[in-house]
Amino acid sequence: MNTRELTAQSMKVPQLIPGFSLWFRQLMAITRIEFVKALLSRRALSCYGLALIPVLLLTISGFQKNDEDLPVFETIENARQIYAYVYSTLILGGVIFLGSAAIFTSLFRGEILDRSIHYYVLTPVRREVLVTAKFLAGLASAFILFGLCAGICFLALYIPFGIEQIISDLSNGIAMQQLEQYLGLTLLACMGYGAVFMATGLLFRNPLIPVVVIAGWELIHFILPPALKVFSIIYYLKGLLPIPLDERPLAVLVAPPPVWISISGMLGLCLLALGVTIILLKRLEVRYTDE
Repeated sequence: MNTRELTAQSMKVPQLIPGFSLWFRQLMAITRIEFVKALLSRRALSCYGLALIPVLLLTISGFQKNDEDLPVFETIENARQIYAYVYSTLILGGVIFLGSAAIFTSLFRGEILDRSIHYYVLTPVRREVLVTAKFLAGLASAFILFGLCAGICFLALYIPFGIEQIISDLSNGIAMQQLEQYLGLTLLACMGYGAVFMATGLLFRNPLIPVVVIAGWELIHFILPPALKVFSIIYYLKGLLPIPLDERPLAVLVAPPPVWISISGMLGLCLLALGVTIILLKRLEVRYTDE
């Protein structure tokens, strides 16, 4: 090989061929960055406060006595029933809903408000990879935070009954089975609400208004006719509760959907919302003067 050939070869610029390997590395790198931002940023402080409310409530209740100097949770069965109500109304309907809104709406809207979205938009990263990475980071942070909240609250039920009751329920499997169901339900809730709120953060300049509208719709789902209940996320989630709850006196009674429909419905909603987010991101024009 002569000098001219060596010079021509040295002038060749190596080309990086895009493929699954590159996309996976980009996905992991962005997910790590966004996970730290979602879980340790100042915006996450409100989520920590939300998750702490039911933990304190059930922990304090575990040490309280009634008028007859008996625990508030009279029996472990009664304690599980109380936890089902607390999880359904406070944790699922309040903490996870509001916490997911805070985490996922800021994944893109927070970047726009901080005037840093162009760092991602101008990089050679596919929009599908960017949306998926941000969603996975938000999902991981939300599930860790709210999953710990649900798990600690579940363990707080055993405060009046001692370690013997925990060992007994763990040995017969009822405690672990119910805890796994609550954690699985928490994951599905974070997926469904998170995907919707992430799209909301790109679609609206002020996500607070659509969040309030969605919250109102979820709040009145129990009085909606059957044809409209199917458009409520909480309708599918409550059908997965380990302990069925009595509906309110004004509720329109409808049989809960089968488990496979609830799970596939949440997965389908998640994919649909992610697809909408990808389309919105591809059409996004970075103009900070308009924000």
